Amino acid sequence: MTKDELLGIYRTSQNNCKLVYAAIVLFSYEDMPAFYDEWSSALDFPKSFDDRDVAALLNDEEVSKIAFSELFDTVHRAALKELFEITKYYCSTTGQMDLFRAQTWYQFWRIIRNCFSHDFRFRFSDHDRKMLPVSWATVTIDEKLEGKPLTHGVLSREQVLNFIAEVQEFVNEQLA
Repeated sequence: MTKDELLGIYRTSQNNCKLVYAAIVLFSYEDMPAFYDEWSSALDFPKSFDDRDVAALLNDEEVSKIAFSELFDTVHRAALKELFEITKYYCSTTGQMDLFRAQTWYQFWRIIRNCFSHDFRFRFSDHDRKMLPVSWATVTIDEKLEGKPLTHGVLSREQVLNFIAEVQEFVNEQLA
């Protein structure tokens, strides 16, 4: 993998977060279920579900609101998890792990990634506890969070995007 390819993955992750927001805005339009039927039938794109299931989802305002919120969260979680792993891989294969691990946000990101990858709760290992507290921007992770869920009150979607942008800057400016 090249540095340009890695930066491309960062751009794609950020674009996915923006596009899912655009989809939520579009699907919030009150006539969207009717438009969906028309547009979906015109789109030659394979799908593994029945359009009637989607229409039912779109017609149930409460269920679709929950589903779209979860979709929005899923894209942000995926960005944080996948970017950590791919950045770690890149740094490992290019001999830059020491530089990666030396970043002030590295332990913060590692703990957030572990939280998202398991049960969405802070579960600190003995190694983690030795590192705590860890901070990034205005967010601090400390032992008081043990067993608690990672919520938007701890790390908002906006903060996720800001964090990704900061790490992308590191990749662009400091990695070879």
